[in-house]
Amino acid sequence: MQNDMRKYYLWALVTGFEDMPAGTLIADRYLSQGGRIFVDTQPEQLPQTPGNDITAEEISCYLKLFSERLHIPQVYGWIPAAKSPLKKDIWLLEGCPIEPKSGELRPLLSQVWEETSAMRQLSWLWQIATLWYPLSCQGVASSLLDFDLLRVEGPLVRLLELRYQAKAAGLSQLGSVWQSLIPTADRRIQKFLEQLTQQLIAGEIRKSMRLASQLDQALVICGRSLERQVDIVTVTDAGPTRSHNEDACYRSAYNDGIDENSMALAIVCDGIGGQEGGEVASGLAIEIVREQMEKIPLHPANWDPLSLTNRLKRAISIANDAISDRNDTEERQGRQRMGTTIVMALAHVHEIYLTHIGDSRAYWITPEGCYQVTLDDDVASREVRLGYTIYREALQQVSSGALIQALGITHSLNLHPTIQRFPVDSDCIFVLCSDGLSDRDRVEQYWESEILPVLQGQTTLPSVRDRLLKIANTQNGHDNVTIALLHFQVSPKTIQDLPEISVPTAISLNDDTIADSSSDLSGSDDSAMQTELIVVDKNKSRSIWLLSLGILILLGIGGALAWTFLGGDQTTEPDEPPTSTPLTTRPADPSLPTPTVPYGAGVPLGSVIQLSSARTIQNNIPQVLLYCTKTLWKGN
Repeated sequence: MQNDMRKYYLWALVTGFEDMPAGTLIADRYLSQGGRIFVDTQPEQLPQTPGNDITAEEISCYLKLFSERLHIPQVYGWIPAAKSPLKKDIWLLEGCPIEPKSGELRPLLSQVWEETSAMRQLSWLWQIATLWYPLSCQGVASSLLDFDLLRVEGPLVRLLELRYQAKAAGLSQLGSVWQSLIPTADRRIQKFLEQLTQQLIAGEIRKSMRLASQLDQALVICGRSLERQVDIVTVTDAGPTRSHNEDACYRSAYNDGIDENSMALAIVCDGIGGQEGGEVASGLAIEIVREQMEKIPLHPANWDPLSLTNRLKRAISIANDAISDRNDTEERQGRQRMGTTIVMALAHVHEIYLTHIGDSRAYWITPEGCYQVTLDDDVASREVRLGYTIYREALQQVSSGALIQALGITHSLNLHPTIQRFPVDSDCIFVLCSDGLSDRDRVEQYWESEILPVLQGQTTLPSVRDRLLKIANTQNGHDNVTIALLHFQVSPKTIQDLPEISVPTAISLNDDTIADSSSDLSGSDDSAMQTELIVVDKNKSRSIWLLSLGILILLGIGGALAWTFLGGDQTTEPDEPPTSTPLTTRPADPSLPTPTVPYGAGVPLGSVIQLSSARTIQNNIPQVLLYCTKTLWKGN
């Protein structure tokens, strides 16, 4: 019973339980833990729902934000008014920020902010920035303004619930809320946060993508004060019931103590199409993706999340088309076409990039919990994201596990890989696996007893790998099994080992552009190197900026005129570009997978404006002209 209670703590989406004593049983099933926290005493039974009428406004936002479930709880079940002591319907949420052993709510972000490192403080704010747009689309961005809802579980920001506000929340309000955090922020980032919140309040940062990008700049600088070691182990096995193995895996050659200048890469593929089909597809995917990854310059000086994300997408596309072309050459049709799932982890500088297609999974293991990072590309997940049903009901459909996309089935134009990235500032483990292990929630069931001891120094990574393989073969046993474990060990650099920190960018107080500058910062206090973002001295660099901007204007005007006269696309870019983990857009055809964009994708370092198209240049000409006029006026 204890295991069930720890797994099924629920949060009631209604007030009125404040005076209810703990131990009260509601609807013959849900046991009160005091307040709005309940335990499902019958977790083996499907929770009650109102049938097809699940489009209630208070829960539709949870369904459509299913892709954000790493940060947002999801709908579990429903208690009808007839069974409710409050005489009104009650919705219950699962995956809430509740401590599994004590049953108490996780701490508020504001409660633990002061005692947290600069790196983690920036990481929490960055997560909020990347959540802003998807929550805005559902009218619930105001949830991010309420410190009573913002809870933290180690490195993760998690929302207790979502709150709808008729008037859309703005980034200026976010800046006002964040100002209260400045006095207790790490002193190395206080000046940066002061500048950032001033820009938000003044309306100089109008897009959450730009906000996330500026936080990215601070994260990469703070990340240089930490040393990371990544150990990787892998295994693939046919399993007890299969005659051959359609899975494949890869780990980078440096498996012991990979440093930040080496490629820490792990790949897991689960082939589809039977012998001489799935095996070929998974093997081909591993070979091509590995070759493409080896071409990517991964030195810390080359850190550019948008560029790396695009390179990851390209590697996946090349592998996909190679498998698809082979299918066409061999005249494979329908179910005879071979394909493969893929989940890949790449450690680079201060963060990890996770690339995913299909139902092979990635889990993030921290001392605080086990988190499924990837979302299966299957029918059940699609039904929830489209707002049709809750996940537990979707899983009951006959075709719930059918994949909606995999490598090699169709051309890469129809492929939408999910790419996510996360800052890593403390010891943790990422588990990549095929469904031979993840089926029946085996990772969630055994993470604490089998994987967590690695973080506690009580066992070794190879021992955990072997133990997980045995669990998969004995307690699932129906499929091939492939596992990759990445163990991150993070420690502060000593003053002797810490090189001088060069600040590649600086934040301007007068607009929302990111200025490219370079300034060496070095120094120390009693315990650590101080890192600080600085403001560009515009008086010293005005002539350089004016020359650069003048050239941009000429190029922009020329490009815009050419675009106009050649009959280019006349549509305008959206006010708010998507930046989420992963943000989905509803497809025109429900049978197709939803396209995704990288988690927290930012603009390239040193960019003044995004020059992604001639139309973009044309749209930005007034902004550039205004900036030049303001700069000249100040110079006079």
